[in-house]
Amino acid sequence: MIIYNSVVRKAFCSISIFTLSTYGFAQRWEAGVGAGVCNYKGDIMPSFKPFVARPAGSVFVRMNWTRSISLKVQGMYGGLAGTDKAIKSDPYHQARGQSFNATVLEGIGQIEYNFSNFRTTSSRIVNNWTPYVFGGYGGATITTKAKLASINNPTYQTRSGPNFVALGIGFKKEWRNQWNWGVEFGARWVNSDLIDAVGYERDGDISQTTSTGSPPAIVFPYSFQKYQAPGTKAKDMYYYTNFSVSYVFYKIHCPTRR
Repeated sequence: MIIYNSVVRKAFCSISIFTLSTYGFAQRWEAGVGAGVCNYKGDIMPSFKPFVARPAGSVFVRMNWTRSISLKVQGMYGGLAGTDKAIKSDPYHQARGQSFNATVLEGIGQIEYNFSNFRTTSSRIVNNWTPYVFGGYGGATITTKAKLASINNPTYQTRSGPNFVALGIGFKKEWRNQWNWGVEFGARWVNSDLIDAVGYERDGDISQTTSTGSPPAIVFPYSFQKYQAPGTKAKDMYYYTNFSVSYVFYKIHCPTRR
């Protein structure tokens, strides 16, 4: 009887390993890295400019909760940039000539909805790819260095710590038995108007202060207030587009010895 149980156990494990190599088994957790670019939209560039971008990188952990729902925690570090000169159709932006560069460090938690049965054994129909949509919430630390060319090239720096809501789309595909690759695009709507170091406070006044209330690094002369004025009262926002590779952690259950 003991020999029989041992043979059954080994056979079961062999079948499990074979199934694992084909479709996967208990693929709940994965960890990965991503690389891509960040884009900004706000007072300096009120329209999305895909070619005004800065590099960014990320690390993440994903839990595949069900065949349709995945949960993901991600950290990202990257850059943001904007310049009035990119808005060639608006003479006001061309006259102001403001530009900025910023670094952003963010953390986000998001929930993903997979449209296909991706890497699952709980359905007769299993796909090795799927598009998905996601929503999330997170926080960031953004340090901005800005320059206003219209008044003798002064530079100043601000720091903000906004929260944000994220929405986006993605695509992921099985690469090898334990590897996935994916592409993702997400927009961040932040609760700050100071990513570009110029914006409106909650009461509608023009502000050059940081989100913590620190004084501005430069005081603009009255004659240049029109150049200081933001281009839009909408909050600033930024985007993260990335290509990722992740490793799937398998867990095979073999029957215990009796």
